[in-house]
Amino acid sequence: MIEPDQYAIEPGQHATANHSGAKNIHRRRVMRALVLAVPVALMSLLAACSNSSTPAASGAPAAAGSVLTGTVGQGDAPVITLVDSAGAPVTSLKAGSYTVKVKDLSTKHNFHLTGTGVDEKTSVPDTAEATWTVTLVAGTYTFDCDPHAQKMVGTFTVT
Repeated sequence: MIEPDQYAIEPGQHATANHSGAKNIHRRRVMRALVLAVPVALMSLLAACSNSSTPAASGAPAAAGSVLTGTVGQGDAPVITLVDSAGAPVTSLKAGSYTVKVKDLSTKHNFHLTGTGVDEKTSVPDTAEATWTVTLVAGTYTFDCDPHAQKMVGTFTVT
């Protein structure tokens, strides 16, 4: 049985003393929910990021019909790249037709793509954006900057 004075407010005690306890209980409940929710959210995010189907993540060659992007000479730097639609460097492709979008950003460099049945390039004294449709067959292909082919070069295989 509850004594009549059990919940009485003592002198010097504030009426909100029990309310403060309720706040602490509420805070603990919220924190418990966060302690459980944050790791679950992080694990979901990690799973989504690692479940990518990009060629670089899976190791599989890009599918025919994809858009490839070649870039050369950004800021006149001696760098040439060819990436797939996911932004991964092209190292292997499946045979087929591809769209190659080239950004030649320097008057000192050009982008030259060669291989079986393919010989496409931009010109050295100009900057340009070019789009080529190429049909790639099994073999090795090279992209380089003609004036600096010894250090500005990349290759990929087609299977």
